[in-house]
Amino acid sequence: MREKIWFEMVQIKFGEKYLALYISLQYQLKKYFKIATLVFSGSGILGWKLWQPIAWIALIFIAFVQILSLIENQIIRSDKEVADISKLRELYLTYFNKLEKLWVDFDSTEVTEKDASKIFYSYRSNEHQSIESLDDKLGIKKWKKLKIKADIETRHYFNTYHS
Repeated sequence: MREKIWFEMVQIKFGEKYLALYISLQYQLKKYFKIATLVFSGSGILGWKLWQPIAWIALIFIAFVQILSLIENQIIRSDKEVADISKLRELYLTYFNKLEKLWVDFDSTEVTEKDASKIFYSYRSNEHQSIESLDDKLGIKKWKKLKIKADIETRHYFNTYHS
């Protein structure tokens, strides 16, 4: 039972850290996208007199901005999706806090193995199912760099508080 609780706790903490990084990345992408759109739009509009002799370049700039506007939601998550991901992160945090308390109680022998098993599977059937259903609905992409960073942050957390 010790290993099960520990493994589940580590996995959930990793998921929470990954989601925090993912949400941050989405906000950064949205910010950079808006800045790029403004720059390209501004250069197309404000530079019209400059571009007049070579109008086709201005046309390309304007077309590029329009294409970016059309594909924005394919590249960057909408505000509603980011809010749903934030809810998912909250579910991860709630579940993690319950698991961590169970781990501390079990490790200090305040809870027997039999009781720990009952509590663990109770949490898993309730909390984990809601996490999985929302996670499946959102289809969050796994980015290698974010996974590495989340892994480092997760290890740091456990080395600091549980070693």
